Amino acid sequence: MKLRTLLNIQRSVEERAIPSDVLEFDSTHYSKSKDVEINILDLHLTHAIRILNNYLNDTLYPEYPDRQQINDTLNVIKDNVDDIREVVNK
Repeated sequence: MKLRTLLNIQRSVEERAIPSDVLEFDSTHYSKSKDVEINILDLHLTHAIRILNNYLNDTLYPEYPDRQQINDTLNVIKDNVDDIREVVNK
């Protein structure tokens, strides 16, 4: 079911108007599979959830192409901290 339809159902069930900024939400999502821009409110709920999930994963857990380099750098920093601890604890 599309978000626009769900909003209309929500309006009926809750007997409250949907805020105008939500109904007038003028944003699109590029669908790679369809190669078109789709209005957000015309997305099916499941697709909207997947898009949000992908966005959150990319934002919170970005992929690092140089994971090994980052790991190596962290190991060098750890070794340096260990060396400093040895000096301080003598």
